[in-house]
Amino acid sequence: MKRIIQKTTGFLAAAAMLFSFTACEQTEVTPDASLEASNAQNAHRSKSYNLNKTYTAEIKALNGSGVMGTATLMLEGNMLTVNIMASGLEAGMLHVQHIHGFMDKNKNAVCPPMSADTNGNGLVELGEGLPFYGPILLDLAPFSTAPDGSINYTQTFQVSAGVLPLQNNVIVLHGMTVDGVYWPSLPVACGEIKVMNNGNR
Repeated sequence: MKRIIQKTTGFLAAAAMLFSFTACEQTEVTPDASLEASNAQNAHRSKSYNLNKTYTAEIKALNGSGVMGTATLMLEGNMLTVNIMASGLEAGMLHVQHIHGFMDKNKNAVCPPMSADTNGNGLVELGEGLPFYGPILLDLAPFSTAPDGSINYTQTFQVSAGVLPLQNNVIVLHGMTVDGVYWPSLPVACGEIKVMNNGNR
């Protein structure tokens, strides 16, 4: 009888350990979106630091700016190299550029439609676009004055888990003259970041 109890106790302990290990493993691979603990979400995001991935974005005009181009982003561990090639920018004026997104990683940033113009002035201003592309996650500095109306920008940044996953975010370029006044914050182009070739180079 004593041996039976020992065997039963051992079996229950082993089963409990197996259940605990399986639950932990499942949490790491597919974290429950309803989890309130931000640490679990950050741990999931930080796994991207172990991956080398390439991303791309097709940059399209906003507010009738005529700006267009492409962006390529290469993530190596926690180092991100960003290349932006764009034309149609206002020459000789400062054009700030950022990666925008949401800290809630269950929500994807998108480029705003013209219907985002809530004040009816015919422009999607910075604040009107925020519900679509979210706040700034990364300044893509130093910014360019686009001497000939185009930029070929490359810079490498050390990024935190808050910027990941990149495919949830967008790149936004700013700056255009409206009625004789230069608006440095006005969004003039936007590109949604996507994984290129399943991340393979």
